[in-house]
Amino acid sequence: MRRTLVEPGAPIRPGVLLGLLAFVVGMVVSARAEAQRAAPQFPDSSAAKQIERPDEGYVAVKRPWLAASEVVGVNALVWSYDRYIRENGTNPGFRIGFNSFQENIQNGFEFDDNNFSTNMYAHPYHGDLYFNAARSNGMSYWGSVPYTWGGSFMWEYFGEVHHPAINDWILTSMGGMALGEVFFRLSQMVTDNTATGSRRSWGEVGGLIISPVRGFTRLVTGEFNRVGPNPPDRFPRSSRVSYRVGLRTSGQDQLWDADTTRPFIEVAAYVGDPFLGDNKKPYDSFDFNFQININDAQTIGRVQTIGLLASSPVMGTDHSKHLIGFTQHFDYFNNSDIELGGQSLAASLYSQFRAGEHFAVRTQLHMNALIMGATKDNYQTFTGRSYDFGPGLAFKFGSTFYYHGHPYLMLTHSRFWIHSINGSVSDHLISTSRVRFDVPLTRGFSIGADYWLYTADRLYRDLPDVYERVPVLRTGISFNL
Repeated sequence: MRRTLVEPGAPIRPGVLLGLLAFVVGMVVSARAEAQRAAPQFPDSSAAKQIERPDEGYVAVKRPWLAASEVVGVNALVWSYDRYIRENGTNPGFRIGFNSFQENIQNGFEFDDNNFSTNMYAHPYHGDLYFNAARSNGMSYWGSVPYTWGGSFMWEYFGEVHHPAINDWILTSMGGMALGEVFFRLSQMVTDNTATGSRRSWGEVGGLIISPVRGFTRLVTGEFNRVGPNPPDRFPRSSRVSYRVGLRTSGQDQLWDADTTRPFIEVAAYVGDPFLGDNKKPYDSFDFNFQININDAQTIGRVQTIGLLASSPVMGTDHSKHLIGFTQHFDYFNNSDIELGGQSLAASLYSQFRAGEHFAVRTQLHMNALIMGATKDNYQTFTGRSYDFGPGLAFKFGSTFYYHGHPYLMLTHSRFWIHSINGSVSDHLISTSRVRFDVPLTRGFSIGADYWLYTADRLYRDLPDVYERVPVLRTGISFNL
């Protein structure tokens, strides 16, 4: 059910997000500048940046009871805000007690009517807080999973009067695992245990912004100012971060039928290289994309992650290498062009091909089991929502062409099938296709353009089917680290 420290559907001021984003990017730049050294030529590293990993003497301390206390504290904090501050404390949905506990237990799970951004992004972000309560107290990725599912279960049954929602429990927990590990590792990258003075202070502030619960844990335990070794996985063997600003033009059916052109800002992080050995633990290698849209339906327009959970080499030659793996995916599109979200697990194939000394290609192929997906419904339904829930399948393919370590060309295609189990009786087939060109300039800058095509076949049992086609052209300049 509904829970957030920000009113659901309330606009997030772009200036606030941009300021935080610029600060965090600056911290990543500072951390990378300090740690990086020269890199070998591709294909040994697609990102073309190698990172030193000083870790001698580091010991991770497990604090399971502090982790559990922080999970309870997160729920208590959010409940206190909802009960006494939000809507001036007039919302009866948070006046909990033994009667509401008993009713929730007797009623069990159902689906809720929250808006799309609340269910598909705000709730997973809430799950990230549970996850990092455990992760920042020494638990591994897998060791943090019970805290995430347990914290969400606790809220659903005992945090509000509304009946527990099965969609919330799944999306909060699975999304919290995906976003939580990404934010934990990015926060870990900008905090440096060996630093002192202002550099240490600013690093801790940056880490706190990326992962608030991790920052709180470091304050409570004294790690925020204790000088010592860094964790061995603070930096992967290879990484690439791109910060991009530009314009996006959307059309209806055809691009020349464009209805508007709006600014956007995008941060893309490609962390770790499984072909170099960044595959020992979950999310040693991951991709993360975060897009801010100005003057659009929602400020946060796209968030996607792909985290490698486990992998193994299957074959290889001097010119090609291949890995099979198991990956976790988080997808969130919410803009004027498309409304699509979901949590999935996939069987994946990673490949690397080399042609000559300076040219190489990287590909990813994913076959996804969509645990819980959501997408727009064209008709009004009994749910009170504008979208349907359901499980499904997905297929994703991506290829990137490198020359002298720079990604000149990127081709991607994804296909989602969502079978509605709450909403209209329907099946949704959604595709996203992308072609991107990027040309390096100087001092890490590049200029490029990409063409996106969103299509949807919405097949309704009792209502007319709907076909949608939305082309999008984005142009912009990037700063690449």
